[in-house]
Amino acid sequence: MAYFPDKFVEKPEPLERAIGDKGDLALARLENRGFTVATGLTRYFAGAIGIMAQQQHIIEFCPKDATAERFMTEATTERFLASKGGLAMFLLLSQVIENADALSGRLEGYAWAEYSPCDELPNNPIASIYRIGANAKGKGIAKDFVQTVVSATHTLFAPNEGIGLQVWRSNFAVRIYEEIGFTHQPSNNTQPQYRPTLDPNAENGLMQDTRLFMAYDPSLHD
Repeated sequence: MAYFPDKFVEKPEPLERAIGDKGDLALARLENRGFTVATGLTRYFAGAIGIMAQQQHIIEFCPKDATAERFMTEATTERFLASKGGLAMFLLLSQVIENADALSGRLEGYAWAEYSPCDELPNNPIASIYRIGANAKGKGIAKDFVQTVVSATHTLFAPNEGIGLQVWRSNFAVRIYEEIGFTHQPSNNTQPQYRPTLDPNAENGLMQDTRLFMAYDPSLHD
């Protein structure tokens, strides 16, 4: 049975290499490049996520992150954590300093998993969401971060549960998800839709795009 924390923590916990073969290898590659992945969300890092969520490339595809629905303020983040039975939060960090009482570092990305079943993904009720900040974008670490989060979600929070995600077709991350093992799922919702965009040439701030539904089989975990 899936279990997700629903409150802030005093100190995030760095992941250890005990999250399956694929996850361990991905985490090791991140560590070799100076990155740490930690679980749990403190009030300090909630503020850092609120700032990162305002970066233009995140707003382009994920405009809700910077709003009162999610990470706009500490209070909205606290409410979001408590929603849907909790969230498993993951922090991608560099320049990490850890002691007995605290863990600090520069936030380079964030992700979370939540219980959020939908009709298009009936066998994959765990929704997963991933963001890479501008400083780490283009450094070739997104694939390892996603794999680490997928593996840790299976190991620590939702054993044997199918993981799914929704993504816009125009998002470059689609290729990364495919490489990891996410597969495209059939959907009745295949018609192009209008989504908000920051493109100054878009009419009325909207562009046509298609929502994709992708699933990760738990048997691929190791």
